[in-house]
Amino acid sequence: MVKIDTIAHTTEAGELSPEQLNEEQTILSGKFGGTCYAKEGYETIRQQPLEKALKRAERTAASGHHSVFQHGMITMEIVCPKMIAMLLNSIGISNTSEKSARYTQMRPETELENELYKKWHDKIFSEIERVYGDLFEDRERDKLAYENARYMISVFCETSMVYSLPFRNIFYVMDFTDRMVESLEKLDGGFNERLKKELKSLKAALFGVVGKQNFHETKNDYFRFMPVQATGVFDDDNIEYYGDVYTAKLQASFAQVAQQQRHRTTRVKINFSGKDAEEFGFYIPPILKGTPLEEEWLEDIRSVKEVYPQGTLVSVTEQGLFEDFVLKCKERMCGRAQLEIMEDTALLVSRFAEHPENLSGANRKRLERMLIGDKPCARCGYSDFTCTEGCKWGIKGALSRKI
Repeated sequence: MVKIDTIAHTTEAGELSPEQLNEEQTILSGKFGGTCYAKEGYETIRQQPLEKALKRAERTAASGHHSVFQHGMITMEIVCPKMIAMLLNSIGISNTSEKSARYTQMRPETELENELYKKWHDKIFSEIERVYGDLFEDRERDKLAYENARYMISVFCETSMVYSLPFRNIFYVMDFTDRMVESLEKLDGGFNERLKKELKSLKAALFGVVGKQNFHETKNDYFRFMPVQATGVFDDDNIEYYGDVYTAKLQASFAQVAQQQRHRTTRVKINFSGKDAEEFGFYIPPILKGTPLEEEWLEDIRSVKEVYPQGTLVSVTEQGLFEDFVLKCKERMCGRAQLEIMEDTALLVSRFAEHPENLSGANRKRLERMLIGDKPCARCGYSDFTCTEGCKWGIKGALSRKI
């Protein structure tokens, strides 16, 4: 028989000071840690003096056994550059509800970015109408146009999010931040200089949440999402392999990677020196390719390259289990998904289809459900997926669209 008793839950913080929040979470962590030795269950711990829980928490922190501090979740509203949000979202145990650059207008930092953002919104709006006629209503064209125009604005453009992190991991992120700042001190480039500045601001802001740093991360971990900036090493020599466990490599824009990394069951890292936005080139929206607007797009995005636009391409490595990749496909192989990540996901499906011998029997069956013949299929064609959203494209048009 299973028995469950609720012992804690999340509520709004109200007027708690950082010091009060820290003490409250420390005491709770000390109580939770007591369950390892409690003979009569949690109720006996509730009846113990608070000082006992506090001392237990202090001993546990000093010993390096920090898992008891992970029960308490701290939920914060964070206003920060998009690049900082991407770093925070690279921590697999976090949870985020972020302002959407696909569904809302962004506020670029510079006048030139703002001009190009509006200019390309209008041009792409017109291109959608030219290519697809009345397939879309104006509000849909408007959203798609802004979604593509945001490639022109900086990856340091301000965004906001509600962000939840275990109490323990706030201290770990503070350590990751310190380690990356130390590494960035040795690196050149405008991107690295700006990132260093914003990381120092992040550390100060997190300190303001918890009041002090109770303990430190003990395994020398770091923001693995950006190995160059975190360690100074260009970590791009992984060997591609498509099987039950896979390593995939591709180039993608900052905007795409921000979507890609949100799949917490896969591991994503980017390699980018931070010295020149043209290191790998720039993303070109497919609806502009092969048109007179393509060169104009490249000319304009180069004019703002010093702010590192979200259309900047970087080298991406994605690793994980095939079963988890399938779950990603059930979200991204869709006509409603951002076009770039849908196309990149379809590319990886094709690579798996070229190497079915590397998959187990069960995984080969999963792959077969994602194909029409030997070609990737939109998720609405999967026999084990039911779409509840609907889109303009359907199974035939989702993977061939240009917007």
